[in-house]
Amino acid sequence: MFPLTRPFRQGLATAALFVFTVLPTAFVALYAWRVNRPGHIRDVEIELGRQLGLQVTLEAVRYPKPGELVYQGIVLRQEEPRGKRLIEIARAGLVRLVRSERELTLHAENLKLSGESPKQALAQVGTLLQRSGALPFERINLAVPACELDLGQEGLRYTIGDLAGEFVADPSNPTLRVAYRLAEPGSGARCELTLNRDRGANPVRSVLVLKTLEGLPLPARVLDVFFETDDWLGPRAKVEGTLALSQAGGGDWEADFQGSLIDVDLSSLVGKRFPRHHLAGTARVALQRARWGERSGQGAGWREAKGELIASQGSIGVDLLQALAREMKFRLASRVTRLDPRKTEAEFRSLGLAFDMQPSGEIHLAGALGNEFSPDTVLVNATAPLVFAPSGTASVHGLIKTLFPVADFQAGVMVPLTSESRLLLCLPVAPEMATKSGRTLGGN
Repeated sequence: MFPLTRPFRQGLATAALFVFTVLPTAFVALYAWRVNRPGHIRDVEIELGRQLGLQVTLEAVRYPKPGELVYQGIVLRQEEPRGKRLIEIARAGLVRLVRSERELTLHAENLKLSGESPKQALAQVGTLLQRSGALPFERINLAVPACELDLGQEGLRYTIGDLAGEFVADPSNPTLRVAYRLAEPGSGARCELTLNRDRGANPVRSVLVLKTLEGLPLPARVLDVFFETDDWLGPRAKVEGTLALSQAGGGDWEADFQGSLIDVDLSSLVGKRFPRHHLAGTARVALQRARWGERSGQGAGWREAKGELIASQGSIGVDLLQALAREMKFRLASRVTRLDPRKTEAEFRSLGLAFDMQPSGEIHLAGALGNEFSPDTVLVNATAPLVFAPSGTASVHGLIKTLFPVADFQAGVMVPLTSESRLLLCLPVAPEMATKSGRTLGGN
């Protein structure tokens, strides 16, 4: 053993002082110099961009305490599919990251998510899911008090609040689950989003599910990503239910909806698209299922739809009643056939129609007015039934001819192909009956 002489003890004390004070101080000073030098932010941008597969820019980086990191003024940009330019997909005033082993918790303030269109936004998300396997975390927790979502058009901008969720970086099935509230006037519904990518399927399958859970129904404008809801359903329409979008490989997205459309303006639904007919009132459309996707030989469109349409206190054009009887075999009560020829509209107290549209183009119809009337009663006035459902099945061809009277057109053209009638080409018909020329649409 070394003798504990005074010089030796002084040497030990000096070494200890150096190890426990000078070295940590030097390390902290070196670290502080490193993180505060001008090039450090660029180093962080490059490393973060490499992990995310994006271009990253930052205003500042802070390290409040061990395991915690703060990015200020962060902007994420992604290369567009054609690779010609970079497009911004997200920015935040502040992002706070807290690490613990293989888990990361992310808090964001003043977050804005962007996409040039809904389709492009889905493509961006799909790209990020593909790269998620390179992330150094098994789970990422999310907490965002408020978020702006901009999908590239004036009517496709939404404010989202109380967003909380998690991303599970499973190598075979990465999954994002998010709960949030959509900040819309007159609505406080809590919603849920689930997105996963099944890499075990062949081809790879992506599924996005949007669901309303509780609270008032959402304004129907949340469906503006698919169609102009004000123009089709009226400005007061609302929606609740579950919408599932799925994509196999690089194919087109398919949709499946279960839920209700509420306060639908029938004059917008019928009159604006089919001006030869009159139908007025406010309705609720309850859908057990409605499926949109690719159809054999017909392109994308509705594959099937089943549900009920219920309305109270409205009016219907006599010409529409006659067309329903002629083309779709609805049965009119005798009081309808005895109406004054000069009368163009009939008042009704209740309308209830159950429908089941099949992939073949067949439509099964029945009444939906409850126990007060017979099961086949569709329309009633103040005292008695006016219209009964067909005894057999109807068809999409008959529906098209109902909505587009063809008596004024030349022989051989069953329904003229116009910008309005083209909308009905998205309804299902049997593949062998699908029009190849695009000039006419068939009848019942």
